[in-house]
Order: sequence, then structure tokens, then C-alpha cells
Amino acid sequence: MQDTHDAPFRIESRTQVLRNGMRIVAHEDRTAPLVAVHLMYRVGSRDERPGRTGLAHLLEHLMFEGSQHAPKGDFDDLLERVGGTNNGSTWLDRTNYYETVPSHAVELPLWLERDRMAFFLPTLNEETLEVQRGVVINERRQSFENRPYGMADERLHELLFPGGHPYSWPTIGYTRDLDAMTLEDARTFYSTYYTAGNAVLVFAGDIAAEDAFALAERYFGDLPSGPVLPDPARSDALPSVGVRETMEDAVSFPRTYRAWAVPGYGTRDWVALDVLAYLLADGESSRLQRALVREGQLAQDVDTYLYPTALCGIFGIVSTARSGVDVDTVDAAIRHVLDSVARGDVGEDEVLGAVRRVRRDHVGQLATVEERADALAYAATVLGDAEALNRVSALYDEITAEDVERVAAQYLDESRGVTLLVLPDEAEEVQDAA
Repeated sequence: MQDTHDAPFRIESRTQVLRNGMRIVAHEDRTAPLVAVHLMYRVGSRDERPGRTGLAHLLEHLMFEGSQHAPKGDFDDLLERVGGTNNGSTWLDRTNYYETVPSHAVELPLWLERDRMAFFLPTLNEETLEVQRGVVINERRQSFENRPYGMADERLHELLFPGGHPYSWPTIGYTRDLDAMTLEDARTFYSTYYTAGNAVLVFAGDIAAEDAFALAERYFGDLPSGPVLPDPARSDALPSVGVRETMEDAVSFPRTYRAWAVPGYGTRDWVALDVLAYLLADGESSRLQRALVREGQLAQDVDTYLYPTALCGIFGIVSTARSGVDVDTVDAAIRHVLDSVARGDVGEDEVLGAVRRVRRDHVGQLATVEERADALAYAATVLGDAEALNRVSALYDEITAEDVERVAAQYLDESRGVTLLVLPDEAEEVQDAA
């Protein structure tokens, strides 16, 4: 449906697998003397169990507290001395650690990451656990419990994924579970998932693939593969809940949240839903922006999102009502727009515009070697192959108006999703008035 000017932006890479199962991905870019080293483990909050939520994120914090040959503080100090940076993060399906260094110093992050992978447990003790437990609980208070609308996403997932589904709890965990965490919990989790066979190592930047593979073999080739972990099963039977709930919060304006469980990242239907997300809310000319913000004057803002998650995708719509506008009116307007798409009111030009806006963001999100390393690591971790990043990108060329209409009707039906309405706390309003 597109001309050659709309060709997807490809990220060229090569992959090699070590004898212990560790996958090495190399993306060469000689434009600057920098190398991004990205180590991603196939473990996230989905791998926890009820009663021990937040363990993956807590362990990420603990991993920055030092290892046997790089005590606390050495990791940052050594990298900063060569002009490098580093960080890490945890999400539903993965935990990652990454460094960017001048290309002549590329072996330093490899030595540091090897030490964390092979020699972390000797430094893990009750004192360190207690300190980081407090840090994470405080982070939860600041970012969720004491923040306007902060608890909405957590509740939305609980409604969308009932019955202990791995996506039903927040990545940061529940406070009661963090309080109950033991040193043995952390040790067992680390020993199970922080292994060579469960990791993807990406080099992106000023390094040849052959050199990257040789360095990976030197620093990680002798490490044990670790226990064999089963591949996560995608959810063919997606939750179909049709739940609507209201919660009060210390906010000034009501907000509506809608969410649906949809096919997982990398599938053709996921790509069609991504195009739909852009068609609905990206840019002032998009359907929800016109209906709710520009012309309808019902909402201050509206946004859509689609999680690139493994077990299933998560499609969401969020909108904050204008002053004096009832949140049910905003929610009804969203439903009206979705129904119009599902009925077949979509043109090919509108879809082409949405695809082009996706392409714009894809190029922007892959502008640096750090971003490309992350994208390649995620594709290799969730889809099993770094080259899958390019295959998914190419699928956008195939999406038609009929695809967009079909996925809207099939997956965004009123009976399948959940709606959460967040209203200003009446008791707090009375107190403020007094």
C-alpha cells in the first residue's frame, strides 16, 4: 500500500550463540567512537508469584550494590573514569543492564557484567536487602501511592487480568510482598534467571561483529548455562471481562481509563492495533483528538498506548475530562469513536497517514546506538530473534483499512475490556472547602 519512500528503517545485525546458550547480537555503526553494551535477561515481573511480587525489580536494585570483584561504588567509578554511563530497568517481560563507553574501553563493561552474572551472590546479605527494600517501598509511595492517578494503572491491570495472571500485579510489587521478601527469595530468583542461557548480550556501535563475538566468548563463554527455562506461552484465549469500576483519588479532574488484552507483540494483529492506536490519538487530526479535545471540547487530553508484551498485548486509552464535563460523557465519546472504526468507517489514506507516523517514531526511537541495542535485545528476548525487529517493521506495509476495522471490532469490543473511572475524592473536596 506504500511507495518506496515509506520503506521501513532496517537495523542490520548478526547473531551468534555461545555454547552455554547466551545469545550475542552485533550491530556495527562506525559514525561515532562509542559502543553500547546491552545485557538483557528474560525475566520480569511476570516471573514472580503471588505473595512475592516486586522481586524482579528489587533484585535489579540489589545488582547495583556491588559484586565480589567490583564492590559497591566501583561499578560507577570505573565506568565514569573512561567516560562511560550505565543504568538498568525492569519491566513485565525483561530486566536489562546497559552501558555506553568509548570503543577503546568496551572490555570494561563486559568485565563488570561478567562479575555481576557470576560473582554477585557472595556480596548479597541481609543488610543490603533491607536497605534496598526500603528504597523500593519509598519509590512505590512517591511514584504510585502519593501521586495523583498513581494507583489507577495498578487497579486497571488487576481488573483486566484476574486470577493471578502474571500481568495482574505491578512491576514494582505490593508493599506487603516487599515486606515479606527474604534473602533466600532473592538468592533463588537470581540463581534461576541470572544465567548465561537466559541472557542476550548486544553490542551496538563502533565494533566489528567478529570482535564482538570474540569478546563475548572471552568474558562469558566459560560460564554455566543455568537451568533450562520453558518458553512463555502466549495467551490464545485472551481475557474477556467487560468490567466497569469507579475509584476516588486526590485529583482535580476525572479521568477515564480503558484497556483490553490483545494479541502479543510481533503478531500481524498487534501491528494492525499499533496502527489503530496512531489513527485514534496521534496528532491533532486523529479521531479521538478531534472528537474529545479539538472539536468536542470534552477532554483536556487523550492518549492511546499498546504494550509490546509477550504473553499478550495490552491496548489502552486514557483521557482527562475538562472542568465541568462529566467523565461518563467523555467515556461515551470514546466508545462512539471506536464503534465508528469497527463499523468500517476507515479510509486507506487515513491508514497510510497513521503508518507514516509510526515510521516517524520508529526512526526517532532508533536514532542512537543505545536505543538500537535496546530494541535488538528486546526482539531477541521476547521474539527469540534480533532479526524479528525488522520482520515486525515490514508488517506495517501490509496493514490495510480492513485490517484496522477488523481488529477494532474483534479486540476492542465493550464486553472484552475494562473501564476504570477515576473521580475526585469528595471527602477531600469537602475538607479543602472547609
